[in-house]
Amino acid sequence: MRTLLRSAGDRALQQVTPKQISTYLDGSRMSAYTWWREYQFIRSFFQSRNKLARLPMPRPRAALPPGFRPYIFSRTELLRLLMAIERTRLFDPLTMRTFLLFLYGTGARVHEAIGLRKSDIDFRHSSVSLRQPDGGRKRMLPIGRTLRNTLDLYLQSTAAQRGDADFVFATGDGSPLRRNTLRYNFVRLCARARIHQEHSYSPTPGMHDLRHTFAVPCLECWLREGKDLRQKLPVLSGYMGHAILKSTELYLRLVPGRFVKSLSSLQAPPSGIGPKPDVRLPDRLIKT
Repeated sequence: MRTLLRSAGDRALQQVTPKQISTYLDGSRMSAYTWWREYQFIRSFFQSRNKLARLPMPRPRAALPPGFRPYIFSRTELLRLLMAIERTRLFDPLTMRTFLLFLYGTGARVHEAIGLRKSDIDFRHSSVSLRQPDGGRKRMLPIGRTLRNTLDLYLQSTAAQRGDADFVFATGDGSPLRRNTLRYNFVRLCARARIHQEHSYSPTPGMHDLRHTFAVPCLECWLREGKDLRQKLPVLSGYMGHAILKSTELYLRLVPGRFVKSLSSLQAPPSGIGPKPDVRLPDRLIKT
């Protein structure tokens, strides 16, 4: 808003024109994502002023910002990411490695992993309880044997340095990890592992993309087993803690293999009904 003030000049809100806002938005080199974010923020600002007879907003751009398209790490990229931990100077390589494996193995949110406490882990029943940031209701998740052993080994290895700290992922003084510190180190790891993305406003993926990397392979596994994804979506939605099912349905567009059967049935009509089409589906698509 300060930048808009410098661009439009110090004037009353009723005197701001759509041309002045358009000059501010189009005068700087913004990506499509940033342009729409700025546009929506300014519009919300003027909408909150009830005394205005009209909104001084220009017409929005015809092209919408890119839709939901998270970065899905491949197995090779995950291995490169873990190997980069040993070659990059981090605050605590073992903590960073275990933290990333926890995100990938549970699909937890970053703040849920940061707030994890030792009392939230049930090694006997192979489960963890994730806390809400406002102290609300917990949700319990089953975990695999590999992740359980990884957490157990990590707690034993860091028992001396953590002392009486209850946080699982803690610093040397027992306080929880800071999100900014994790984000800074994760960007360094992605650069070291040569992992980049081109479809987003950020050149490197984020830690939250490990949550998406958990969800999409889960759907692909159910698809290979012949399960109905529509029936399995509520299970995945409950596991990931989504408030509405629509949030989980977004992952379906990242599983193109669910259309293979329908496309294969359209590849060639039954014999005697029309000519055989000249264009066939690529074998790579059939085997995906």
